[in-house]
Amino acid sequence: MKKLLIFFAALLPCFLAYSQEAEETGSYAEFQIIPRFDYNPYFFLRQSGDGSSGNDFTFGNSSIYTLIEGQFSEHVSFLINNHWLAGDKSWDATKALYGSTLYSNSNNWVDLAYVDFNFGNWSFRLGKDCISSGGFEYDDYDVNVDYLSTASEGEQKILLASNLWYNLPGYQWGARAAYSIQDHTTLSFQMITSPFGERPFASGLYAYSLRWNGSYGNLSNIWTGSAIQRQDGGFEWLVALSQRYALGDFTLGFDWYNTVDIDWGPEGEAPLDLLKGNTFRPSLQWTPSEKFDCCLIGNVYTRFGLYDLNAGAWFHYYPIKNIQLHAAAAWDYFTNSISALVGLKVDLTVLSL
Repeated sequence: MKKLLIFFAALLPCFLAYSQEAEETGSYAEFQIIPRFDYNPYFFLRQSGDGSSGNDFTFGNSSIYTLIEGQFSEHVSFLINNHWLAGDKSWDATKALYGSTLYSNSNNWVDLAYVDFNFGNWSFRLGKDCISSGGFEYDDYDVNVDYLSTASEGEQKILLASNLWYNLPGYQWGARAAYSIQDHTTLSFQMITSPFGERPFASGLYAYSLRWNGSYGNLSNIWTGSAIQRQDGGFEWLVALSQRYALGDFTLGFDWYNTVDIDWGPEGEAPLDLLKGNTFRPSLQWTPSEKFDCCLIGNVYTRFGLYDLNAGAWFHYYPIKNIQLHAAAAWDYFTNSISALVGLKVDLTVLSL
């Protein structure tokens, strides 16, 4: 694994130099630094025994992100996406980003690092990629996701984003092959290291996914089915069906997953399997202009006849190019808490070749 990382790191400067010299092939490279800062207070509506209401805050999705993307030639492109800090009031979460670098059962500071090869209707991807086991929320870079935190009995809960998105170690090493039919349908197969294995490749555990991306007029979809190998050699089956329907400035969405969360080992040591159930994610987005967009969104979780839900909204405002002001608010049924968020995100292009 370490040799593979060193190999990619050694090759990258060579490809960047080549892309700078080969302008006639359309080659390019761009390096962005994207700082994001969130302030995420929350409080509980119920009162404690002494008559007071508990409250606290986190830094949400705050971090320093970097994005390097470019093109080696007409048929070969690359992308590297990292986040360097964790949105936590202590340094423990940030330390964990680097301590888990060579592990596959947790996310770390490297989100994406892959090379794409495109030949006509076929495309192939090698490297670290997002597991093809989710809907449209998996399509956004982490830096663009507005999730809110609250806590219950010492456990952090995430609102607006799904439990699956937040808790599944979704960035893994492997390969993907895709075939496109005109501009409306893409079918892909992915083989990637399993998030239930401790070490990528060394664990010998893999996840296999089939994915259908469709765009048919106002209707679009992402349907996925995955077999994710557990430590005992068996498989967890994960299905995600996501639809979007555009109507003028509005986009109506509905996602369904056949799981509600991840079952973790003792003291959160490693994920063991999926918690079967249902996750429903309705949403309604309004984009009246390039300056402003907002969305109402919810998560409904059902398992063994029990249910939990949270609902809220996020708002994005772009006063000038490359600057995003954002806010969000959400309510959670189980903890009976309200969580809010205000923040700033800046896209800084520091190098363009």
